[in-house]
Amino acid sequence: ASAFANSCNVAFAQIAQELGPGTLEKYTEQAGLTGSYSISGLPTAKGSFDFDNITDGQLGWAGVGQYHDQVNPAALMIYMGAIANGGKAAEPYLILRTESALGLPSLPHFTTRTGTLISADTAAALADLMANNVTQTYGASRFPNMDICAKSGTAEVGEGQTPHAWFTGFLRGEETPYAFVVLVENGGGGSSVAGGVAAKVLDVIVNGY
Repeated sequence: ASAFANSCNVAFAQIAQELGPGTLEKYTEQAGLTGSYSISGLPTAKGSFDFDNITDGQLGWAGVGQYHDQVNPAALMIYMGAIANGGKAAEPYLILRTESALGLPSLPHFTTRTGTLISADTAAALADLMANNVTQTYGASRFPNMDICAKSGTAEVGEGQTPHAWFTGFLRGEETPYAFVVLVENGGGGSSVAGGVAAKVLDVIVNGY
């Protein structure tokens, strides 16, 4: 839990090397991170992960989300929704208009199930780890009146370039059934920059204007 909350690259690089490229590739695909989704008829670009002929060093770097790893924010958001929903994912759709403070759509819409991405036990364990991230690292006070699970990311994109800032997660509770992902390209720190954006948007959704 401590390694996850503090984004300890060494720990997760070692885990990746112990698992091996075959296992990592299997679960990356199973999680839907290499697939394409249709969001209201708009196809998303596929994620890309390169595990072929990979060295131990490269495998460790891939295990922390670097090397040649590329993920579509939409796929990551769907994965977050699956964690929140006991492992079962639903394909999102665009909301054209809302009629409530909670951002509920003006017209009823039935989401399309995309299948089970992870087991219920794994989903519960990940949710607890992500909730711990907020209380131990990001600060629960930044997210008032929210039972939030989240993970930040700071993705290096090349020498001399500011990293991409990521912040993704979901709110627990039937009254706020939202998964989210924030990506600020070349934004800097994940928690400080992308997390700040998420905090402001979620505050409006949960606590109102």
